[in-house]
Amino acid sequence: MRTRKVLTLDDLSLDGKKVFLRADMNVPIGENGEIMNNEKIKQAAKTLKELIERGSSVVIGTHQGRPGSSDFISTEPHAQELSKEVGLEVRYVDGVISKEIREQIKKLGQGEVLLLENLRFMAEENIEGDPRDLIKTHFVQRLAPLFDIYVNDAFQAAHRSQPSLVAFPYLMPAAAGRNMQKMIAEMAEIDAIKGRRIFILGGAKVSDKLKVMVHAIRNGKAAEVLTGGLLGTIIAHAAGHKLNGDLKKIRDLDLLLPAAREILRLGEGRVFYPVDFVVKMKDGSLENVPVYAVPEDGKIIDIGSGTIEIYKERLKGADLAVANGPMGIFERPESRRGTLEIVKAMERYAKESVLCGGHLSTAANMAGIKGSRVYTAGGAVLYGLAGLPLPAVDALRESSRR
Repeated sequence: MRTRKVLTLDDLSLDGKKVFLRADMNVPIGENGEIMNNEKIKQAAKTLKELIERGSSVVIGTHQGRPGSSDFISTEPHAQELSKEVGLEVRYVDGVISKEIREQIKKLGQGEVLLLENLRFMAEENIEGDPRDLIKTHFVQRLAPLFDIYVNDAFQAAHRSQPSLVAFPYLMPAAAGRNMQKMIAEMAEIDAIKGRRIFILGGAKVSDKLKVMVHAIRNGKAAEVLTGGLLGTIIAHAAGHKLNGDLKKIRDLDLLLPAAREILRLGEGRVFYPVDFVVKMKDGSLENVPVYAVPEDGKIIDIGSGTIEIYKERLKGADLAVANGPMGIFERPESRRGTLEIVKAMERYAKESVLCGGHLSTAANMAGIKGSRVYTAGGAVLYGLAGLPLPAVDALRESSRR
């Protein structure tokens, strides 16, 4: 991955300026709606503090969850957490581009901070496309004239090409926040590591992970890929195991399965799926069962003990191990073992290990991990290390050339 030269806060005069700060506070949310890990909020606070100390007024935008998911909630709790971290009031506003919100932004005084409602509550913010088209969205057209400077500190979302991430740098001076600046430098450092690389991929964002797998295998960025979570279940299904009825509920399964089969063909002998699972039975009991014997009425909640041991063996001697996404339903204590065991094995067996994404950041804390690189950014780290583009970083680089 080539070094991307972008402007940073050191290159800007901020005194008296109104700044739109695109942060990433898309945090893991528990079953009761609680914030499980506030590391991303702490990262946002670092850049926000500097902007305030240097005389700016700041409006913050972030995503939280995706439409239809259990973590697709308001950013009001984030404002409360962020206020604690920066030691001043971060005022939450219930909207994004309404006339009332725009008036509040216009009246914002030096040192004052607003946090907009979850940007994904706006349909336009769920669009990915060419920045030249996204500039024309109502979202960008209504907000851009209100700001002097755009700061992107959301490296975690750098692999997305959505209005809040790629359009603003073409309309005003733009720079990387401190987290973005740090991550661009560290990504280049990690990508320079030579030798045997292993990717460990889990979680539920299956289409993204399949894309990463294809590029990592084709480009020689990964010697092997170990899978778990929903991704691992789909790969096992693509390999011919019928598993259970839960797969029928997966959106776009008819598109994902052919892609998974092609990856198994492309990476023959290099792509691994679980040989067993922890299954929750209809009566509530838990059983460790082989991949070929998952009961129809059982629910897969984690990788099994046999899979854990095989994955540990594969990790031995790795020069670089990169993991994203949990091996099971991490929100529940009963289905965390697979994730925690793999996280600990990476630190023990790989020469260099990278844990990325909100769930694995939480797992690293739970497991007491000290020697691994731990990042709240998940998809962006994977995309970068697999050789895929990072549109938000590219937009900042384009802005620096003007």
